[in-house]
Amino acid sequence: MTGIDPLRTGDPAHLGPYRLIGRLGDGGQGAVFLAITGSGEQVAVKLLYRVPDDSAPGRFLRETEILRQVSPFCTAQVVETGTADGRPYIVSEYIAGPTLQHAVDTGGPLRGGRLRRLAVGTMTALAAIHRAGVVHRDFKPSNVLLGGDGPRVIDFGIARALDVALTSSHAVGTPPYMAPEQFESGLVGPEADLFAWGATMVFAASGRPPFGADSIPAIVHRILRGEPDLGALDGDLRALAAECLSKDPDRRPTTKDALLRLIGTRVRPGGNLLEQGTSIAARPTGSGAQPTTGSGGLPVTEPGAQPTTVPGGRSDRRRVRIVLGAVTAAAALLAGGAIYAVASGGIGARARSGTPSPVAVREVTAAPATPTKDVRLPRMNAVLHENPGDPLRVTSLLHIDAKAGEARTYARVPKGDEFRQIGRAHEALVSPDGTWTALQPWIKPETPGTYDSIKLIRRATGEEFLVNTVRTPLQTFNPYWSADGRRLLLTSYATSGNSKHAVGFVVVDTATATATTVSADAGDDSDAPFMWAPGETGVAHRFPSGVDIGLRLFDLRGKAVRGFQKVGQPSFKESTFAPAGRRFATLCPSPTSSVCVWDVATGRGQATVPAPAGTTLIGWFNDAHLILADETKDPRQIVVVNLQGKVVRVLAEIPPAEYGLTKLLMRYTRT
Repeated sequence: MTGIDPLRTGDPAHLGPYRLIGRLGDGGQGAVFLAITGSGEQVAVKLLYRVPDDSAPGRFLRETEILRQVSPFCTAQVVETGTADGRPYIVSEYIAGPTLQHAVDTGGPLRGGRLRRLAVGTMTALAAIHRAGVVHRDFKPSNVLLGGDGPRVIDFGIARALDVALTSSHAVGTPPYMAPEQFESGLVGPEADLFAWGATMVFAASGRPPFGADSIPAIVHRILRGEPDLGALDGDLRALAAECLSKDPDRRPTTKDALLRLIGTRVRPGGNLLEQGTSIAARPTGSGAQPTTGSGGLPVTEPGAQPTTVPGGRSDRRRVRIVLGAVTAAAALLAGGAIYAVASGGIGARARSGTPSPVAVREVTAAPATPTKDVRLPRMNAVLHENPGDPLRVTSLLHIDAKAGEARTYARVPKGDEFRQIGRAHEALVSPDGTWTALQPWIKPETPGTYDSIKLIRRATGEEFLVNTVRTPLQTFNPYWSADGRRLLLTSYATSGNSKHAVGFVVVDTATATATTVSADAGDDSDAPFMWAPGETGVAHRFPSGVDIGLRLFDLRGKAVRGFQKVGQPSFKESTFAPAGRRFATLCPSPTSSVCVWDVATGRGQATVPAPAGTTLIGWFNDAHLILADETKDPRQIVVVNLQGKVVRVLAEIPPAEYGLTKLLMRYTRT
């Protein structure tokens, strides 16, 4: 922070339990205040600008829930989130120190050890952020604080949360530090943060970003078509920044590999470690030459040189502690397994086979509240038990009436309880932001046209857009919306008689009403659908069938990147992944009457949830609760259980005669 200014007229005196004592700054997202807790500690509180509708603050807070789980390695730890008069705010650790932007603007570019410490500290922060399944999306010099104990990264994930809450259609970020894909496809993964990191290092060393700082159109043109000006960067840091600034995301290093290079470790192309520089603490001391700086900012001994001496002055010892702290944090991250969802392990990376041992799982969300309202489903005796605070609700339904010989498709009206018929024998799914309803035939026509297709209906106006997906005789089923409602994922199937097997997937872009078809090796006999993987930069699919059933992750070009073997049958009704993307649930390989919860990063089992015979795994209610269908009750029940198997809520009751397909074709949307 560059300084503390007095509060202005109209600024609140309190936000929740926090007393505001001054302004730390303003930005494009909101104002940042210095505040005091009830115990006298200082914190930073960011108050976001007013959002356009009543539901947006809730969406924002749900998106920021995961930010509290980011390890506080070189980041300003998020303490709490809340709302005040309809405006969300985020409380984080207060870091006394200027931003990198202010420090360079007023004191000039960084050199030598200062630049190296910045590189290691900020890459360590990004590793911690990515490991939690978060993409920063707005990494830049003004989001790096130069604290007394080293650099700290702030505002991670807020751009994404705002993007979802406001349902905007423009690219989110700061143009000089945005990756090409943020302007083109909008598919933003951790690779975009690596691009921004490279641009930020160029700014730190030169005082200007690599693609200029003039007009936005000119900057965007250079990012998309021009070569970066790397300025004063030199050596291996220049080479790493150049790789990060590649226009092709696949040519950028992963956060893990970049961090290994920065701390002095060479990596084989296959990812194995070759050599790691020795830390200061491990070196003998004595008289001799002064240390030289290695690739991680650590003093290292050159071949043939005398052992280094660590000077004993207070300021030197403090600098050593700062660098060692960053490297220790980096080592902890690297030892912790995968960074982000697909960073470690190849196809067939083994999860711990068999049933995981029960472990304590922290309840990250309070148990659901008592239901306050009953909602009747159309033409049925089924009833939903809903609470305004629920993180999801039923928004569409295909009702099969065997006696009448007809099937009716219903979608819920926006912000209401009524279900209206929108088709016959169609799958329908409402987008999380409420903008779209996707509608496609559940029973395909006997005489198909050249293409299978899906209809997108803009709910506010009723406009319809027909999007061709795959060439017939291939067919598409099983829609899954992305969290921001901008992309729709479908599975493409080859059919033969009454059987079908998956051959790939289709991604529909709502902004252009176009579809991208991708082939993927889903196995010879798999009828399971593809679904979004954590981070939505890839997809997941069950493989194969039988006793070795597992889960495999693919990138968006259909390349398999990681696998979990012998974990059991994933849930594909809703998502098999928890909302925060750190866990997934399956029907245990043994005993099959239980649900297994697995860690996405490591593949290790976290919990075994009792699920007696006659129950079906539907998906996740929130990060601490599952949705199961209990078929032993009359009427049948859709229930919420915690990870110890205790029923904490009944979501729906459906008479046995109407249960079957209704249970399978009743779809939830996260709110």
